[in-house]
Amino acid sequence: MRSFLRSLVLTFAALFGFSGAASAQALVEGVWTTPELSEMTIAPCEQGFCGTLSKIVITPEQVAQYGVAPEQIDIASLTDTFNEDPALKSRPMLGLQILTLRATDSPWRFEGEIYNPRDGKTYAGSIDVMGADSVLLKGCALYVICQEQIWTRAPVVEEEEVVAAQ
Repeated sequence: MRSFLRSLVLTFAALFGFSGAASAQALVEGVWTTPELSEMTIAPCEQGFCGTLSKIVITPEQVAQYGVAPEQIDIASLTDTFNEDPALKSRPMLGLQILTLRATDSPWRFEGEIYNPRDGKTYAGSIDVMGADSVLLKGCALYVICQEQIWTRAPVVEEEEVVAAQ
């Protein structure tokens, strides 16, 4: 039975272009859109895979915090104000490393830490690759209280589109 399942998985991988951990790593890499429409870029790093905040969308919480319209908030001026370490409170949010992930025995699962800039705390977390264009992010406090988000792969913006938009 076990060899049948292994054979089935290998056949599926061959048919759909997956070849073990290398393909899953390629699947987790890229730019991902969060439910709030911000973007996270996941790329290889010294610790495994790191996710950095690459696009910030102003949330209603931030509008209330700053007391101004979203278009009046300078994204570049947003800092990690809720960090528990006073020395880190002034670091910019844009480009901030939020995820530190390591590959597991499963080529579609990555585990590590998730930093939540909304409360300044780091939690145990994981990402499960659900498909080529979606991942499930899960963060837990004490491995009991957990929250999940589905992130979708951000559309690839061609260089010509960027020039046209400017």
